[in-house]
Amino acid sequence: MSSSKAIHLWCSGIKQDLRPYPGRWPQTWRIAVLCALMTLVSMAFQIPAAMLSCYVIFFVMKSDAAESTLMATALVVLVSIVVLLLVGLINLTIGSPPARLAVMAVSSVGLLFLGVTSGLGPLGGIIALVVAFVMTLLVHVPVGELATRALLYAWLMVAAPMALVISFNLLLGRPPQRVLADEVAQRLELAADSLEQQAGQTALWQALAEGIAAQQKRLQWLELLHLVSKPKQRALSLAVVQSYQLLLSCLKLSSPALMPDTKLSEQELAQRAQLAQTCRVAAQQLRSQFSCFAPHQAPSPEHFMPGVLQGIAQTLQVLQATPATENFIIPREKTPFFVKDVFTNPSYQRTALKTTAAAILCYLIYSAIEWEGIHTALVTCYVACLGSSGETVNKLMLRIIGCLIGATLGVILLVFFMPHMTSIVSLMVAVLLVSTLAAWISLGSERVAYTGLQIAFAFLLISLQGFGPDVDLSVAGDRIVGILLGNLMMYLAFTQIWPYSILHQVNEGLSDLEQTLSQWQQTIEPMSQVVLAARATTELEELKYQINMANFESKKLQTNGLNLAQSQQRLAALMRRVERQALGLTDPS
Repeated sequence: MSSSKAIHLWCSGIKQDLRPYPGRWPQTWRIAVLCALMTLVSMAFQIPAAMLSCYVIFFVMKSDAAESTLMATALVVLVSIVVLLLVGLINLTIGSPPARLAVMAVSSVGLLFLGVTSGLGPLGGIIALVVAFVMTLLVHVPVGELATRALLYAWLMVAAPMALVISFNLLLGRPPQRVLADEVAQRLELAADSLEQQAGQTALWQALAEGIAAQQKRLQWLELLHLVSKPKQRALSLAVVQSYQLLLSCLKLSSPALMPDTKLSEQELAQRAQLAQTCRVAAQQLRSQFSCFAPHQAPSPEHFMPGVLQGIAQTLQVLQATPATENFIIPREKTPFFVKDVFTNPSYQRTALKTTAAAILCYLIYSAIEWEGIHTALVTCYVACLGSSGETVNKLMLRIIGCLIGATLGVILLVFFMPHMTSIVSLMVAVLLVSTLAAWISLGSERVAYTGLQIAFAFLLISLQGFGPDVDLSVAGDRIVGILLGNLMMYLAFTQIWPYSILHQVNEGLSDLEQTLSQWQQTIEPMSQVVLAARATTELEELKYQINMANFESKKLQTNGLNLAQSQQRLAALMRRVERQALGLTDPS
């Protein structure tokens, strides 16, 4: 592939990632408003490190209020437990720098390890950052009582934004039942567009690749929190499965392999239009009543042409004319708290060790040269924790681009606007505007998400320097240097020390996809087929992303059976197999 074509494809992908999609704007403005409110709270109550309080919001604000609230609550509980443990450790380590480093190192490795191997996820890195932040502050507060007060401020640095997140979601959050109904309704509307030949295979594959895992999670929130009645829970569960089945059927209609490109008869056009209208009515009813149950509107399959159209009519009839029974549930696997190879894969321990080493080395560097202003290097190490060399190289570029954009916006604010700001409200407006941009980008795909996070990180570090508008450019310069130093240390740690190829994950994912496809081919239960189809398309999409990351890695990493070309060939073969099984064709192998 020529460089110009590669650049063109990259730019096209970026353009696609920045386009709006349903639910992107509602989540964007909520994140931005919360950052502005957190700025007000930090300034009014003089809570230190306002930039970190705002930045944490990006990680806990999810697409629905239930998940956001539960994550915020879990983070507060976990940080509270850690703070209580640190109260005792402070008196033992306050006068001993080696002891502080030991506590910082051990806690960091443990928490980061939990973050990459368990359901704790990014919360592990956030808690590790809080502990490291507290340990580095003890140099400036050598008195036990003051150190304890600093520790409580560190707790408040996390608890305050989480309290805002919980309160905001209770008042203005997106209820999971509303989000779920909208997502399923969008599938029904896409099916209608496909039936009317207004949406092609590309749009259908993109929707299928999203799978149903997110909807299954929302159904769990509905059941756990009793947000809707049992009949409506069952109705939404049925709609999740049937809407996905509709997209699979529409894919067959748009496939040249099954439907040659010939002119459609008037009868087929009329029946497609009737089915499309039924899909749109079902979508409207789902949004308003959280159920598609409407027997008088359900189509009669015998009135449609045999084949795919009759199958779509049968799916809509089940969706609209058949109430879900009390024992109806979507088949789902139990997700273990720990990954399956938690104790056999050394890459997890090495990731935690490398990140901790990079953070401590940054701390030692700025302490040794007495340049406290670049302490953002340590913070950067924790927010930039990744797994493989390919991800590190790719996302290093995204972080640097985001850092330059965020830093530029921050300097523009300091030079041209900050001298004229006389109140916290004006600073809130600035944070609101830039956070909107950053949140919009961060809600895109993996190609751009890290850029959005880094824009927010750099801008917040520069603009939120004290407890009000501040125009100190030297602080801004120091923090930019710190961010770049942290990124450099993480790059060196993940590419030079125990470099880990993402092809390990690719090969494991290819095997998992083969197993999923075999189960899909062998099962005869319709609902299980849909669930397995959704899992297969999701796994395929993740493998495509991982293969792209492998292109950023050195060929030196391709040892011990790792070969990018072979992995690409296996992926191409499995991609064809997924397409054939989705179309209901017999696999030639």
